[in-house]
This record gives sequence, C-alpha cells and structure tokens, in this order.
Amino acid sequence: MYLKYEDIKIVSVEITSRCNAACPQCPRTDNPILPGAELKMEDIERIFPKDFCSQLDLVYMCGNYGDAMTSNTTIPAIEYLHRMGVPHISVYTNGSGRNPDWWQALAKAMTGEHDRVIFSIDGLADTNSIYRQNTNWDRIMQSVNAFIQAGGKAVWHYLIFEHNQHQVESARALAEELGFVEFVPKATSRFVAKEIYDKESANQQPQKAENSQLEAKSDRQNQPETANWPAPQHQEQAALQFHRQAEKCLKQGKLSEAIAASQKALKIQPNFAAAWKTLGNAVQGLGKMQAAADCYAKALKIQPNFPEVYANVGSLYAQQQQWQPASAYYQKAIELKPNFAGAYRNLAKVLTQLGQPEKANYAWYQAIAIESSQAPEPTPSVPSEPASEELQPPSLEQYKNPQGDQFIQAVEKFGSLNNYYRNVEISCQTQATKEIFISFEAELWPCCWVSHTKYAVYNHTYRPQMLALIEKYGNGFNSLRTQSVKDAIARDWFREDLTKSFSCSKRLDVCAHECGKTFNSTWSLD
Repeated sequence: MYLKYEDIKIVSVEITSRCNAACPQCPRTDNPILPGAELKMEDIERIFPKDFCSQLDLVYMCGNYGDAMTSNTTIPAIEYLHRMGVPHISVYTNGSGRNPDWWQALAKAMTGEHDRVIFSIDGLADTNSIYRQNTNWDRIMQSVNAFIQAGGKAVWHYLIFEHNQHQVESARALAEELGFVEFVPKATSRFVAKEIYDKESANQQPQKAENSQLEAKSDRQNQPETANWPAPQHQEQAALQFHRQAEKCLKQGKLSEAIAASQKALKIQPNFAAAWKTLGNAVQGLGKMQAAADCYAKALKIQPNFPEVYANVGSLYAQQQQWQPASAYYQKAIELKPNFAGAYRNLAKVLTQLGQPEKANYAWYQAIAIESSQAPEPTPSVPSEPASEELQPPSLEQYKNPQGDQFIQAVEKFGSLNNYYRNVEISCQTQATKEIFISFEAELWPCCWVSHTKYAVYNHTYRPQMLALIEKYGNGFNSLRTQSVKDAIARDWFREDLTKSFSCSKRLDVCAHECGKTFNSTWSLD
C-alpha cells in the first residue's frame, strides 16, 4: 500500500498549469499538448474538507508546470485551508508578476507561523533571466519587497549554473538585506544526464530510443524539469522547431511563411493542437475565414480546453457580426483562462453590440484590472530579454552536486541506463514523507514527478508508460472531481500495484530515476 488515507500528512498541489516564464529546461516550455487549466475554489473545497485538513501538516503549492502567482484561486485557497485547520502552507513562484497589492494580500493570507513563499531567483539583475526567461528583475524585486514588508516570510532558492556561480555570495547578502528568512543555493544533477549519454554513445552501447532520454529532477522542491543535453532529434522536437518558426513568421506578418512552417509541423505531428491554431491564425490573416474555422475545429478536437482557440473562434463570429455565438466563445475562453485580458476586451465589445452595457462595463473592468496587474514596469532598468548564451553546469567544485559522480558510477555498474532503471532498488521519497500530489486537473498522484509524465513530450519512455497506466486503470481513475481522496487512494493502483512495481522490472522509469537508492539528484548546499 502506498499510503493509508489517515496517514497522509503533506499535500503538494498544483493550482495551475500556467506560467509567465519560459525556462529552457522546464517541461512546459514549448509543450504542444499541455492544457491551460487550473483548480477552482469548488475543487479546493471538495478536495480539502475540514476532517482531511485537520490531519495535514503542510500544503505546498508547487510549480510542477505552472506558477501559483498566475492563478486567481491561490489567495482564497490559502485563506480557506487555514480556516479548515492546515497549519503550514508554502507557495513556490518566480515572483515576476502581479502588482504590489496582490503580494501584500498574499502576505496577509499567509498567517501560519511556518508559512513561506519560495522565490526561485537564479542570479542577480544581469543573470536571472538567462534561465528564468521572460521574467523581469525589477518586477521581482517589487514583488519581494511588497510581500516581505507586508509581513510575509520569504525564502530565496538559487539554482546554480556556470553563468551565475560567481554571484552566489552577493545574492546571499542581498537576501539578508531584503529580509528573506532563508537563502538556499541549489546544486543540480541535470547535466549529469548529458555526461551519461555521451559516455554510452562513445562506448557504442546502443539502446532503444525510448530509453535514450533522461529527465533531470527539478531544483524546486518536488518539481521535475527536463535535462539539458543534446538527445537525438525526435519527431516532436522537429515539429516544435517548425511551430516556433511559424509563430515567429506570424508575428512578423509573414503569413505565407507561417502557413508553410505550420504545415510542416503538422505533417510530422498531425495532433499538434497549437500548430493548428497558428495555421488558423495565419489563414485568417489572409481573409480565409472558413479555412481558419476548420483549423480551429481541429485544434479543439485535439485539445478541447484550449482557451486561445475559443477566443479566436469568437473573433471569427464577431467579424461576421454574429454577436451571440461570439459572446459564448469568449466566455468559454475566460472560463478556461480567468486571466485572459484580451478575451475580456473582445467580450466587452460584443456585449455592447448585444445591448448589455452593465455586463460590457464589467468585462472592460476585468480586462483593465488584469492588464494593470500583469503589465511590466514602463522603463525597466534591466531588460527582460535573456542573454543568448547556452546553459552550462557550474565549474566551481563547491557548487557541483556531490552525488552526481555516484549516479554515473551506478549506471556504469548496471551496464546501461536502461538496466539501471529496470534493476535499481527504489525507495519512494513521498511515501516516506507521507505525501500525495494533486495536479491542476484535480488528479491524485503519488508525486509531481509521476504526474508530469502525462505531458512529457520530450521523453519517449515517460509519456508512453503513463498513457499505458491510464489505459489499464481507466481514464479518471484518480480524478478528485468524481471521488474523494479517501476513495481514490483506496483504488487498485495506490492500494497495491504502485508499490509492487517498485520491486519489479515493470516500474515507471521516473520512479527509478527520482527514487533509486543511489543518489539525490538535487542537493542543497547549505
């Protein structure tokens, strides 16, 4: 048995799949199948009844795919969980978003003695955005100051690369000056994956394609990220490249080039919803409304909860002055993505045409409120554009993961990475800490590492294994929208099959990687 219901002490919960950053080693970046979704307050109240909350020691709002900062559920959920008796709540964020009022409100909600907000800031003004791409240093400092000055307790997590290793002690001093309660420099083993791959290639040890990729554990607490190493080009990666090219051409107004690149992506990966959306936008730009509608329909068939596509369909109807269906599609987009300012703006225009001025004014207000809370500083002193240098592991010995060599030696001992995964002894970390994970889709999993494999398009083993698991136990077997935590954890997989798999060769590769009794893939240096 993984855990008895009454033994659960920690819940990691991912409020949303959305994030404003585009970190190059994050599994959400350029992920064509990741849905935009988040938990609502009705989900929180159903999943966390008072009797369940009373037995918990901690609820951790982690960043498996998304950032809790981007969700409107975060603050009311924290307030609710405290009312229900949860003593300790932690939140993970990059801090580059919202306005000071929001961060002050977050501080007021974090009333527990041990409540913490963990800011992941990987460098200083000139280096943080090299990895935390799309973030803004001035905005982060504004958020940090607003939160701490309002009484919030903040922790600084600092992931060490070659480009920022010289600033660790300066960042530590800044953390003390700003009032952080803790500064945590983090060593990573993500680059160890490249070394193993290079060695196996040099020794000409062929492996099956699905076992040739290794995903490195996150340097956030309980959050996975992809490894940064040059694995062979796979179809998904080629499709992603064409899609990025299509998006770039579309932004430049090169519609024919955008169409051609989108079609190349779709030829490789026909079920690429984002590419269908981009193709639809491009042909719509040429005035081909029916062709655009067909593309959007295909995108929604593949990914039914795609807010941007619903908004685009709404715009098609609005251009034809079909106000009622346009309104319905914009509202659906907002339902799926509550912070969708553009959809609110277009909805306001449509509601005005429908003769509903009060509702139109409300939509305008929402659009303005969202845009003002998310807008960057007018004249940032540090540009948000990341430097173009390639990520490299730290070269200074004191900042390397001291267990990285152990992992390499263990793989060599087993003969190959595949043999290691099949045979290493597993000691489940979250089982030991009596922890469960709840995804942004309200699904119960033993940990975020297992959960994230559902959308792990970069890996040819993780996702197929997850899809096979879902096929075996049935879609929704772990849904907390149709059953309680108590009922879900009593199902076959949690009750018996998961822990059985730890001691056989049919275990999930992600379990062997994260919880193999060989090394700790993330290491705190303090």
